Amino acid sequence: MTRSRIPWRPGFERDRRSQAAPVGVILVLGLVIVSTTAVLTFGSAAIGDVQSQSELDRAENGMTLLDSRLSTVALGESESQQVDLPTTSGGYTVDPDAGTIRIVHRNASGEGTSDKDIVSNTSLGAIVYRQGGQSIAYQGGGVWRAHEGGSSQMVSPPEFHYRQGTLTFPLVRIQGSGSATGQATISARSTGDGTQIYPNATNSNPVENGTVEVIIQSEYASAWGSYFETRTDGNVSYPGPNTVAVELVSIGTLGNFQMPPETQGLTIRGMDSGHSLNDFSFTIRPQDTESSSFSNLDWSLYAEQGQQQFEIHIGGNGVNSCGEDVALAIYYSDDGGATHHGWYSDDYLQTECGEVNGKPADGDEIWVDVDLTNESADLTYQDVKNDMTQFKSGSTSLATDARFNETGHADDPDEAYSDGETEELALVTRHYFAMMGPGFDLVVADGNNAGVGESGSAGYIDYEGSGKVVTYLHISEHNVTATVD
Repeated sequence: MTRSRIPWRPGFERDRRSQAAPVGVILVLGLVIVSTTAVLTFGSAAIGDVQSQSELDRAENGMTLLDSRLSTVALGESESQQVDLPTTSGGYTVDPDAGTIRIVHRNASGEGTSDKDIVSNTSLGAIVYRQGGQSIAYQGGGVWRAHEGGSSQMVSPPEFHYRQGTLTFPLVRIQGSGSATGQATISARSTGDGTQIYPNATNSNPVENGTVEVIIQSEYASAWGSYFETRTDGNVSYPGPNTVAVELVSIGTLGNFQMPPETQGLTIRGMDSGHSLNDFSFTIRPQDTESSSFSNLDWSLYAEQGQQQFEIHIGGNGVNSCGEDVALAIYYSDDGGATHHGWYSDDYLQTECGEVNGKPADGDEIWVDVDLTNESADLTYQDVKNDMTQFKSGSTSLATDARFNETGHADDPDEAYSDGETEELALVTRHYFAMMGPGFDLVVADGNNAGVGESGSAGYIDYEGSGKVVTYLHISEHNVTATVD
């Protein structure tokens, strides 16, 4: 069967071709218009973003230069400085009320109830550049950048320096006024030589008792917090909106000390882990420095924490003359006194006589020097429960499983001690300090009318502090007046 063919129509084909040409032109023009519009729309936005970012970067570089210049003014190296900030958009402002700082010595008395302001709530002030929802500021001697959404970062560090237990914090406070849009000139001058806040006539180093807390309220609090976390091992917290706090533990008794009276003690705080005790020595004297004896010497320093008991005992019967042997005993229990470690020497210590307070060495003045970190003296492992003042009735037997491996320190020999074995005195003392640390109180116990005069007795203690510790505090206030033109 033959299918009929549609006849060819030359006119129709010509009409279709003639219509296709203008349609193609229209489509091309539409594409060009859409593409141009998209390029103009998104390109303009991208160019705007690039320009905005460029301005922020220029402002950041300018603020970094401002930081280096103003630090010389704040710290007294220069009377005044002037910096040109070459941005073309955004605005600069001197804001004397931007941010506050407070520094508190918590539990300053050591009795658990008192907080003492070292620096009361005080404005930090700032020189701020703002563009849109972002800002860059010079505050507290550092440069900070805040992003849209509330996050912030440090550009250059503040004048806050913490190293090996020493906190040095010159408070740079910005005062003044003025604002400018686009290009600006910042002029700054010092308003004085700075004021020493700590130490001063009423506050001295080393810092003892409690903790020292630095609290900063600022738009850049999260950046301050990140800085504290990287530069200290202190406890960093965020107690409120735009607020950060870093708390450092005071190190307790350190250096030279007068012996506390009976029932009071030496405060050991913030010891580093391991064998961080460097030196512990003291001299005990009779109540009457002209006395010729201690009258049945029975005197201790002791500490107790939970099931841990620790005591250092100095004793002797009828210690009446110079050069007599005095017994030293060290006791430790970690089970509340059911068993104990005991270390003893009956001849390491001796009475000494000599000139005191300008009096001649006629044998009437007597004392005992005790060096508990002497690396040349040895103690013997043995039962000492009857030699104690505080824990005399506690322990019933000498532990047979005493090992010096609990602190993880390389100097701790991983071996068991049995009755009669000896060990270096310094190692024994350092080991038990590590076991009791990082904080404890060594309390004075004076038994049997021993007649020790704590007011005339003194000593020296030195130990390494942990990264959470503040030992020496140096705080000063430096006011800078700034203007923006």
